Amino acid sequence: MADSPSVMMMVQLVLGGLGLFLMGMTFMSDGIQAIAGKRLNKIISAVTDNRILAILVGVGVTGVIQSSSATTVMVIGFVNSGIMTLLQAIGVIFGANIGTTVSMWILTLNLAAYGPLIIGLSSIPFLFSKKDRVHYSGMAILGLGLLFYGLDVMSSGFAPIRDMPELNAWLSRFEASSLSGFIKAVLVGTIVTAIIQSSTAVIGIVMGMAANGILNFETSVAIIMGSNIGTTATAALACIGTTRNAQRAALAHFLFNFIGVFFVVIFYSQVLSLSERFIVWATSHEPEHNMKLTIAIIHTGFNVLCTIIMLPFMRTFERFVTWCIPKRADEEPPKRYTPRFLDKRLLVQPTVAVAQAQREIALMGSTCLGMLDRFHTVVEKEDNRDIELEDTVFHDEEDMDIAQKEISEYVSMLLRDNISHEDLLAVRREIKQADEFESLSDYIVKALKAYLKIITAGEKLSPDAIKEVLMLAGRVKERCIAVMEMVATNKVEEVAAFEESGHEFDNQVRAFRNAHLQRLSTDCKGPVKSIIYTDLLSSFRRMNDHLINICQSLRD
Repeated sequence: MADSPSVMMMVQLVLGGLGLFLMGMTFMSDGIQAIAGKRLNKIISAVTDNRILAILVGVGVTGVIQSSSATTVMVIGFVNSGIMTLLQAIGVIFGANIGTTVSMWILTLNLAAYGPLIIGLSSIPFLFSKKDRVHYSGMAILGLGLLFYGLDVMSSGFAPIRDMPELNAWLSRFEASSLSGFIKAVLVGTIVTAIIQSSTAVIGIVMGMAANGILNFETSVAIIMGSNIGTTATAALACIGTTRNAQRAALAHFLFNFIGVFFVVIFYSQVLSLSERFIVWATSHEPEHNMKLTIAIIHTGFNVLCTIIMLPFMRTFERFVTWCIPKRADEEPPKRYTPRFLDKRLLVQPTVAVAQAQREIALMGSTCLGMLDRFHTVVEKEDNRDIELEDTVFHDEEDMDIAQKEISEYVSMLLRDNISHEDLLAVRREIKQADEFESLSDYIVKALKAYLKIITAGEKLSPDAIKEVLMLAGRVKERCIAVMEMVATNKVEEVAAFEESGHEFDNQVRAFRNAHLQRLSTDCKGPVKSIIYTDLLSSFRRMNDHLINICQSLRD
């Protein structure tokens, strides 16, 4: 047995290498996401019920962020928000299992010796560049260097194990030379991956041990199979407290990997034999000649083959997970407002989280439009009050208060992390937009209250006043629709024109107020009604101000 200093040195190298490896994965993923964030969001938004497209989206997104677990957690967030259907999610999950193999092919590049050089050169733009794209490009390349260097350090740490008979004897218990040994190795891969929460890191460890002759071909294959099951633990944890559909997506992720591994275990000897022949055919060498390449081929081959086999059964898969997790009889939509798009699982992807918050703000705009429609109807039905319709407006305003608070808290969480300057500006815009839409709803309610005060006082507005109020409500609605369109498409060039038309709106409100004073001079009845009507007109001016503030946020 090797002496204690040797063991301690080995442990330090292995743990240090693993730490560098995991840091490299994080840096590379975060850097690439910051650069390709908007494209990433567009790719995800392109998902349809087309199975092939959904799978390709899963491959592309995971190939960028280098983590099937992160993609699956993101998908669960989308399903939980109702943005993505279960069938779409299953397709993306299938593709994610292929996309995660990209990192394995990166590790097959023989660049370990250049790891320190890559780290040194990339640290300069990462630390000193003021430009976001250069900074995050440096971060991604720095992550790549840490990845290679970490793998090299781990391999150096594993090397002394060959000279430790007792440790080799213990490891031999998990050799996949028999069915029981294969199952044990699969379980080891599953458990370790579930603990580390990264199949890429576990496969990196396998590469390091296999390259030093500590793990043979069969055992390496078995641990890789286990890592495919263990990686589903992250999604399983992420689905706690989500909707039934989101839980079904997590179950689909687990079953996809479990079913594939199950059949590999059942026919393990045939699978190993065929895999060995394929490696020899593809590389013209025995598997042990280049274990890094062998492991990458096996990992990719397994996931591609599973996807091809299960592709025709996606709808069957959807029906099965729905049967496993049926809809509860007491599952009713919430009576109070709850965010539809703000899922905290998506905060790890800042650009995606920003886009989700923008969707929630769009819902606030839609709620304001609904409030204006109901206000318009209430005024039209002057002689036939609808109490329920009036209460709906007040209820909507309460929901808008909650929405503003939820959105502000959600995007503020992004400020704790290292986000790009572009995302930082977007967060500030969204906080302001949410606040302004909430204020808009306040003044819609104030206008309604002012109108109801006149009605409950037993008085009525004149036909001219009714016409004026309905015209202003209609114009505010038109302007709200225009603002929502500007925000959705980021049309900064239209802000000036909107501001100018805002002045015209204010002039029209003043004209109506002057007309009201003219009517008052010929009819001195109802002084209370007169004061309240003036307040009602002021509410429309304030609505216009908040709409202008929203469009100006695009320019801030």
